[in-house]
Amino acid sequence: MKTKSTFLTLFFSITLLTSCETIDILKPERKSIEPSPDTYRSINSGPVIGFEGSFGVHTWLGIPYAKAPKGDLRWRAPRKNEPWEKVYAALYHSSPCVQFQSAFTGSGLSKPGDIIGQEDCLYLNVYAPPIPSKLVPEGKESLPVMVWIHGGGNTTGMTSDYNPEKLVSSQRVIVVSVSYRLGLFGWLSHPDIRKQSDELDRSSNFGLLDQIAALQWVRDNIGFFGGNPNNITIFGESAGGQNVMALYVSPLSKGLFHKAISQSGGIGITTIEDAESINRSNPKKRTNYKYQHKTTEEWIGSLKSLGMMKSDFSEDNIHELRSLSPHELLSIWDKEQAWDEEKQMARIIGDDIVIPSMGILESLRDKNLHANVPIILGINRDENKLFNLFDEELVTNILNLTFIVKDSFYYDLKSDYQSLAWRSNAVDTPADAITSSGYENVYTYRFDWDEQPNILGMDFSFMLGAAHGLEIPFVMGHFDMGRETAFLYNKKNEQGRFALSHIIMQYWAEFARNGQPGKGSKGEWEEWKKWPAGGSRSSRIMILDTPASGGPRMSESYVPQDKLVWLFDADSRSSKVKDKCSFLNDVYSWVDNWKETNQACLGGYSIQ
Repeated sequence: MKTKSTFLTLFFSITLLTSCETIDILKPERKSIEPSPDTYRSINSGPVIGFEGSFGVHTWLGIPYAKAPKGDLRWRAPRKNEPWEKVYAALYHSSPCVQFQSAFTGSGLSKPGDIIGQEDCLYLNVYAPPIPSKLVPEGKESLPVMVWIHGGGNTTGMTSDYNPEKLVSSQRVIVVSVSYRLGLFGWLSHPDIRKQSDELDRSSNFGLLDQIAALQWVRDNIGFFGGNPNNITIFGESAGGQNVMALYVSPLSKGLFHKAISQSGGIGITTIEDAESINRSNPKKRTNYKYQHKTTEEWIGSLKSLGMMKSDFSEDNIHELRSLSPHELLSIWDKEQAWDEEKQMARIIGDDIVIPSMGILESLRDKNLHANVPIILGINRDENKLFNLFDEELVTNILNLTFIVKDSFYYDLKSDYQSLAWRSNAVDTPADAITSSGYENVYTYRFDWDEQPNILGMDFSFMLGAAHGLEIPFVMGHFDMGRETAFLYNKKNEQGRFALSHIIMQYWAEFARNGQPGKGSKGEWEEWKKWPAGGSRSSRIMILDTPASGGPRMSESYVPQDKLVWLFDADSRSSKVKDKCSFLNDVYSWVDNWKETNQACLGGYSIQ
């Protein structure tokens, strides 16, 4: 047992925490896949054939839903594909979109920090229960459809990292996963772009336009796979969850989906003005998180200093930018800067085309400006521990083998209130906004699973807990998420996590079928109640945990933005914090106007 634990620790430490810098990762060999005659379908673009995956699931990988957005189509709205006549073999995942390889995604593709992917990346995958081509259900018998939008900060990520086969086979739903443009290829605000003749081409949110085009494809084609085009649920995690919120308020996506699930998402946007240029001499903009990104002007200036560009930001240079290769456009970032938020470009921009300039939150408060469809908003209890585990100010790294939390009290307290801020932004605040608009079909959850092992004195149930992204295997029913997380799942926690995963998959599927997670058709689990309007003291959020830890249950827990400081003050641990305002400035840094909303830490005022 000790040998196995040592191996897992070494493996985790070297491959994940050192970002694989000392290891050559070879691209895995492509396995030969045999097409299945039962998967033959004739869709609007032409005939396609897939294969039979695990649990007998019928799978079609890498179906194009739009033209390759390269050359003159770079930074334009997606264009429809030309139809084909020969049978399209949808047997393999497409190339990921251009990005810096992450240690968390695309296991085996390349070393973290390397530039991978292609601009020809607008493809999707379809997973359906095993139904022969002649018996595809129609009308009332057709199946609910769930469209997955992957996370990765809208700068990284790929559909091949997710396997929904267990969700599909156990719940009898169809899952579609979508690739979309990332980073500056998916989000860019530039004066020349805003001068383009086509209105959609004048957008700044090309990644969102890709997702909208994919939803249009699903609407027009999913019936050929047995799916119901009038029962589509979008769901996504992290940046994918934020994209769900963006689509929920976008006028361009209305009617393209009928339910929505945002897992650990958010509601922040950047204005066109701040995306393009920021006066760094303004003291108010030096520390505010909203301005801690690289602007279009700064990016072009960096390209020019490297000799990649001849023109300045203020000049007509979109043609020059389109002439550069993806590697050249990304050349201003090195591996150390690839995921530094302060070095990245803005994503989700209020362009008044895809996203209303007033922003997501204000749009949620107006019933006429959002989708008016059932929505689940969720969070993980310990979101920020995933990131704090890698913070050298909080955790000591010994020879890349052992990781020791320097101050357990402070590590836990900081993580708790960072995660609480995330919850307020992603769950309570938008839930209040939607219900205040007069729409009531809002459900919320908090994911609490923290039954990870203790390896060589490293207690991962404390160091990670219910960290960011750890709900995904439970939603998909698939715990083989790559070698970086393999150490989390063992025989000891198997029974509990399988039970919780089964419940979560049923909640998600029941919501996709009927628009309410409820009790399910058999009443086998705790009733999931709606979010109450008006801040009343009542059950409001579902706690998702294993039966041994209390099982799924409703809670009155409430974290509105105007109670953030009160909640901290009410915590007995706060008495041990010497400079409370300094602490709260740190953990609440990305909550808009938290000081004014809470009337705290303004000027000389200190929390008592």
